[in-house]
Amino acid sequence: MTDSVTLTINGQSVTVPKGTTILNAAASVGIEIPTICYHPALTPPAICRLCTVEVVNQRVLQPACVVPAA
Repeated sequence: MTDSVTLTINGQSVTVPKGTTILNAAASVGIEIPTICYHPALTPPAICRLCTVEVVNQRVLQPACVVPAA
């Protein structure tokens, strides 16, 4: 059985497998987060920071392409 996590993105509840990035979790429900350096076939470099998002209880914005949904 696969572990899953539920998070809220823009007021919408999303359940995804544990380890899914915030970027992919958002995309799974049709929420687009802009990116420049992200490509699904490559390891995300997380250098452009265009996909930064606010994560509750985090001091700074986080890159959605590499931060796992939790």
